Amino acid sequence: MKRMSPSLEDYLEAVFKLTGDDAGVRTTDIAAELGVSKASVNQAVGVLSHRGYVRQERYGPIYLTEDGKARARAIYKRHQTIKAFLISILGVDEHTAEEDACSIEHVISKETMNRLMDYMEKERDRWAAPGKI
Repeated sequence: MKRMSPSLEDYLEAVFKLTGDDAGVRTTDIAAELGVSKASVNQAVGVLSHRGYVRQERYGPIYLTEDGKARARAIYKRHQTIKAFLISILGVDEHTAEEDACSIEHVISKETMNRLMDYMEKERDRWAAPGKI
């Protein structure tokens, strides 16, 4: 899997969040979500398209490709796992956890992320077990 800049990961994650799996999304919606210009979105979409993660007809909505969906899901899961850890285990407020997760998700190693995901799965199972408060 080709390395992707944190900025491109943010764009791909935004497309995923705004479209789910199959709907298209407009440039203006991505720009509003990320607080960037439409020109920045167009440039990023061009790179993501060249890499095979999104497709767009001229001036049309942006769609994730199958590779794009897989990559975006992985990025989104990483983000959500870190955010959940910060909130549920460390007691960080939601706003701060969102901002910190957005930063951490781009620099965390695969090994640490895998261990964090394993830990969070175990914690979820432990707290969901009968007889636990």
